[in-house]
Amino acid sequence: MSDPRISGSSGEQPPAFPPAPGSAPAYPGFPPAPPANAATQPSSAPQQYSAPQQYAAPQPYGAAPARPSSGLAITSLVCGIAGVVLFWAIVPMLASIAAVITGHMALGQIRRTPGLGGRGMAIAGLILGYVMIGVLVFTIVSTIIGLVVFGAFTLPFVFAS
Repeated sequence: MSDPRISGSSGEQPPAFPPAPGSAPAYPGFPPAPPANAATQPSSAPQQYSAPQQYAAPQPYGAAPARPSSGLAITSLVCGIAGVVLFWAIVPMLASIAAVITGHMALGQIRRTPGLGGRGMAIAGLILGYVMIGVLVFTIVSTIIGLVVFGAFTLPFVFAS
């Protein structure tokens, strides 16, 4: 399809519409205004419009930078998990005590430094540490009570023979 506004290879100019009386003047780069009695005239070749203005591609939203986590909070959480997972060894006693100590230190550090994160990890380490210390204390107390109550009657007979 050829553009009627561009001269062809034969060098002939496209027919120009004379401005209708009372119509707006033609501006360069815009198609001419249709005549006032356009409904009665047969339509000529379809008018070609320039491509719409291209907009820049939208930029994606940037994520907020993550706050650095406290190393003490991470240590508290890891020690708390180690105390729960390794409940069958001597590790839970040491790991749970370390989880409680580092958890309290981490909460103090996070309170003093507002840009530091990891409060949830510190609290989780504290909870795991205190729960495992409670389980450890319950186990030791019940073992001692069991030895005192039931062992008082059985130990003399075991050693007497």
